[in-house]
Amino acid sequence: MRSTLVLLVLALALPAAAQDAGPAPAGFDRARAQRDALALTEGLIRLDTRNPPGNERVAVDFLAERLRALEGVEVHVLDVGDGRANLLARLKAGAPKRRPVIVMGHLDVVGTQDERWSTPPLTPTVKDGFLYGRGAIDDKGPLAATLAALLQLHAARATLERDVIYLATAAEEGGPDVGIDRVLSDHRALLGDAELALNEGGRVRLDGGRVKSVNIQTTEKLYHEVRATAKGPSGHGSVPLPDNALAALARAVARVHAWRAPLHLIATTRRYFELLAGIEADPAMAKAMREIGSPDPKVQQAALEWMAKVPQHDAVLRAGCALTKLEGGFRVNVIPSEGTATWNVRTVPGEDVAAIVSAMQEAGGEPAVRFELVGEAEVPPPESPVTTALYRALEAAAKAMAPGATVLPFMSTGATDGAALRAIGIPTYGILPFPLELADELRMHGDDERVPVAALGWGTELIYRTLQGVCGPE
Repeated sequence: MRSTLVLLVLALALPAAAQDAGPAPAGFDRARAQRDALALTEGLIRLDTRNPPGNERVAVDFLAERLRALEGVEVHVLDVGDGRANLLARLKAGAPKRRPVIVMGHLDVVGTQDERWSTPPLTPTVKDGFLYGRGAIDDKGPLAATLAALLQLHAARATLERDVIYLATAAEEGGPDVGIDRVLSDHRALLGDAELALNEGGRVRLDGGRVKSVNIQTTEKLYHEVRATAKGPSGHGSVPLPDNALAALARAVARVHAWRAPLHLIATTRRYFELLAGIEADPAMAKAMREIGSPDPKVQQAALEWMAKVPQHDAVLRAGCALTKLEGGFRVNVIPSEGTATWNVRTVPGEDVAAIVSAMQEAGGEPAVRFELVGEAEVPPPESPVTTALYRALEAAAKAMAPGATVLPFMSTGATDGAALRAIGIPTYGILPFPLELADELRMHGDDERVPVAALGWGTELIYRTLQGVCGPE
């Protein structure tokens, strides 16, 4: 009865573009993909891996049990203690001729404010064609869809020319280096000579029920923390002081919040907006997208100002500086001598974060407030090229699944584990394989995170087609 209901939901809820995809690829069972992806996603959501503390070992064991049942799959549980672990499984090719490909995702999820959810966040709930639960799209749903794809790809193992390495990591959402960094430092040999990797980070964007674009992440912004510290005299609250540290901090914060970093285009974002202009419905916005790379500074500035009207566009054009914490004072009748403000600063690869911090200091305009980078500046990894076998396979799969959609390279504004692989020379691409409206995409890390039930099967097929394309006979 449950499978019948799932298939009914699938038929009713599929995006129009998915219904244009034609027959399933040889050897792929769409009904089974839908059932497997839904069951695996529900199973993972039930496991509490909210970070902190993470506790990813329970999810590792859940996935490892299913992978161990497959012939020709090596499973490695990489325990790091305190209930935390990574999982690495290798589906061995029957006709190995080319280097392995990695498919990966993370098992930890961000915390929840349970009272703000309409359903219990750790109880997977299907409602109105959506599956609700923490991790539905970040990143348990994609990990489940990837495993569902591997369960079917396993039947074609004899013809595969590449091993497929399934990697599920801990601690992607922050905390100690027990995830991808630990895998690379302690277990690099298990990855062997892997050539390419597929991770989270891209988007399949719906507009009016149709897949409008498939954005393949080829690079990502770098994460930094910048802290502003204001200092001044302390005193009794009954005697206001003109050089109040918190007042100076408030003025600096307001100015930096209004300030914008300069434009910084890279190859990925140039190509992204060139292609996006071709499907942009607003003529003025399409014009701005075409002109953002103009050699004329006035034309470029006008384009930048127009595109800044859409925060999602503005965020990929330059460093983003988001105020995330304000702290100061300890009693209502005491003027404190110090206060702090913290910004989450995301820089475009190639930007000088020290220059950004200096510009924030200048924009703040308060001698009593000092801006400093917390920790060391990271070295950006190279952009992943759009000429590799994996990019081409993902592009072909997207065009088969959503005829008429535009496929384009994409810079993610969020940080992912893919950066660590790019840094060691493995071109890595990101895709959140589920067709989503922007409103649902923005639920990531928010309340009532959800995924369309039908999108689970759609995403499974996208990954299957991609792996078949990159691992199957040339």
